[in-house]
Amino acid sequence: MKVMFKITRQLWCDVKAKLDRPHPFASERVGFLLCRAGLLEEGGVILLAHSLHEVADDDYLDDPSVGATMGSHAIRKALQVSHNQQAAMFHVHLHSHSGRPRFSRVDSTETASFVPDFWNVQPDLPHGAIIFSDDSACGRCWIPNRHDPEDISQFAVVGIPTRKL
Repeated sequence: MKVMFKITRQLWCDVKAKLDRPHPFASERVGFLLCRAGLLEEGGVILLAHSLHEVADDDYLDDPSVGATMGSHAIRKALQVSHNQQAAMFHVHLHSHSGRPRFSRVDSTETASFVPDFWNVQPDLPHGAIIFSDDSACGRCWIPNRHDPEDISQFAVVGIPTRKL
């Protein structure tokens, strides 16, 4: 299934800048992209990112074994935002390097455990996880009524010029 993800240049730059800021103890920052979702004529899904929900500094757990660990308050707040704004939610973090990023074992395990929770508040919307690098991205999308996630097959930063990641 084709899954397309689009983000404006301004939001992409803002997300990268906010996720690149240092945290008092976590080695990386995380957040959630709020998206609108639609169906493509050929049967795929299109995701349009429109804003970032940042995880508050106090909602990180001090766990030096990984880059960042969110506490239960972070998930609860993101679930509430998804419910209130009727948004598809995509967990996001940054790998500061050039080239295509990839999910670590921890990224894969943890996102698979909490991303489907968003169906409790928005059961008809896709939800997922995205990793940005300096010039690329990768992502997974859990689509309602499908057990396994789909890889996001196309990323586009919309602006002048529009570019594929």
